[in-house]
Amino acid sequence: MIFFDQLKKNDTQLRMLAAAISLGLIVLLAGLWWVQIVNTRDFRSSLETQSFRTVRLPAVRGKILDRNGLVLADTRATYNISLFLEDFSRAFQKEFKRLRPKVTVTNSLPFWKNWLGFDAVKTTFPKLNATQEVALKWEARCNVVNQALQHLGAQLNTPLPLDRDRFKKHFATQTAMPYPVLRAVNRTQIARFEESASGSIAAELEIQTARVYPFSNATAHVLGYVVRKNEGDSVTNEQAYYSYRLPDFSGMTGIEKKYDSELRGAAGEKTVVINNLGYRQSETVSSPAEAGQNVVLTLDLRIQLAAERALRNRVGPNARGAVVVMDVNSGDVLALVSSPTIDPNAITRGFTPAEKQRWDDEELGVHKNRATGEQYQAGSIFKTMVALAALENGLKANELFRVQPNPHNPSRGIYYLGSTMIHDTAPPGDYDLRRALVVSCNTYFINIGLRSNVFERVVELGHRLHLGESIGHFPKPEMVRHWPAGEKANVCIGQGQMDVTPMQMAVMTAALANWGKVLQPRRVDRLESQDPTGLVPPTIFPKGVVRDQLGIQPKYLQIVRDAMLAETEDPEGTGHRYVNVPGLKICGKTGTAERSVKGVTLNTTWFISFAPYENPRHAVVVMVENGASGGKTCGPVAADVYSALIAPTSQPVNATVAGNN
Repeated sequence: MIFFDQLKKNDTQLRMLAAAISLGLIVLLAGLWWVQIVNTRDFRSSLETQSFRTVRLPAVRGKILDRNGLVLADTRATYNISLFLEDFSRAFQKEFKRLRPKVTVTNSLPFWKNWLGFDAVKTTFPKLNATQEVALKWEARCNVVNQALQHLGAQLNTPLPLDRDRFKKHFATQTAMPYPVLRAVNRTQIARFEESASGSIAAELEIQTARVYPFSNATAHVLGYVVRKNEGDSVTNEQAYYSYRLPDFSGMTGIEKKYDSELRGAAGEKTVVINNLGYRQSETVSSPAEAGQNVVLTLDLRIQLAAERALRNRVGPNARGAVVVMDVNSGDVLALVSSPTIDPNAITRGFTPAEKQRWDDEELGVHKNRATGEQYQAGSIFKTMVALAALENGLKANELFRVQPNPHNPSRGIYYLGSTMIHDTAPPGDYDLRRALVVSCNTYFINIGLRSNVFERVVELGHRLHLGESIGHFPKPEMVRHWPAGEKANVCIGQGQMDVTPMQMAVMTAALANWGKVLQPRRVDRLESQDPTGLVPPTIFPKGVVRDQLGIQPKYLQIVRDAMLAETEDPEGTGHRYVNVPGLKICGKTGTAERSVKGVTLNTTWFISFAPYENPRHAVVVMVENGASGGKTCGPVAADVYSALIAPTSQPVNATVAGNN
């Protein structure tokens, strides 16, 4: 009341102040009324369309290393140049207005409007239907982005054509995310961008990761390969409600697939605030990504490269074959070669025409892992198991068996199984066990394999080796009870109803060398954190895991081992001329199995071996499709591998030795 009493006095300044305050209150009340009442619907619409988007942030994929710490698969940073579409929103609207159809109308104005200077020409915009408006907006956006790409391309001296379909898909589904316009930019492009283009356009350098294999196609089948995951692909054991997923990789074969979850790590997450037009307003990283673990293999890259080089040099650049090198006491796989192969970098960066042609060639089969995934007839290398079974069943090692001459080829032997004649590559004459293994006499092993209870023991040994379980074929005990003699005869020489892999034959060879232990092959030594200072202990896989025992007396194993040594040292031995490493006694067995492909008879050639004879350490198994013979084709490859095994280890690994095999 005192305030109003003062206003009644003739105080001009006080009245002006009161008027100003009143006016301010009126404006404030009017503003509140406008916001709360008039624009309520607009604000409600804005709040309804404004929302949060969750973005999956991929972790840095772990490395794959050999036993000595050499990196076989790595994750490296790549740089992309991307546009931020929210910065073009006004340009999109401006271009839309420019493109929108206009109608010019000349009106007849009254005299007073002419006198006041009103324009008689008026521009109007006809109303568009929904389809026309959408099409015009897309055209406006494409024009704006295309102009930006032309400007950016001129700055980088790199043509940047607009892929309209890709842009439309990105704008429709990932408006808030940067739109990549140039991937994997080189150093020159980065320098030009930072010098002239950065800041002049709504573009920015983005760092992303790429999977690289430093040694090209070396160890390709062991490592496998990765592919870029699509936007809609989910990841096992992860939440599936991410709005967006930044580029990530998923293992498809080999170690990359088997240990994909460990290599991939744990993805992070960021939250992006989206306005009613779908553009990004702000973002916050709510949980950082956790890097994947490194996988340390048992492979020795030096031995792996030597085995690949031996197969390539001795057989040919497109040799269809495999080499397995295993520690006979621990089961560690030191080399695992499958040929031919292809550079896994091509799968992530894109194939050249020549690489694509090799990849699509089914006969060449670069995608086949011939060491562990393909099945072959074992041939004469399986005679070692027949010999052990017969010895356990009472065969005397010095017992002689006479091989009859083939009437049609007197220099070769023959075996009569009823009315069936089985031809032999060994000459006729008297054979004991040692000579039969040395010259690989089919007749001898068919004869001892068909003796009472021997074949049943052969089948038992096959199952102790776990043949035919996860891959391959091998007869079961209940099957062979009623088998005809011909079927049994075929298995006794490693053919017929049995198929094996080179890895399985490496396990068999190691069992011959280590006195009967059937080891679990070990390809991965440990999983460890990428952070060397981390507190998380590594996961170590035990070595020397024994899956089974052959159950053969040592004296019988010694007889077969001595015969295998004679095969490489006796002049009559099938491997004598081809496996000669000075200072190293090698026990070996050659094998050749015939197979029919489209009516053509082809050979699968083998050489299994272990050394040194006195104290075996390594088993080396070589298999080559379409070879001449086990000794001639596979023996020299094994000899080169043994030379590498006994060579000094101080030699540096050459990253360029991996060829196009």
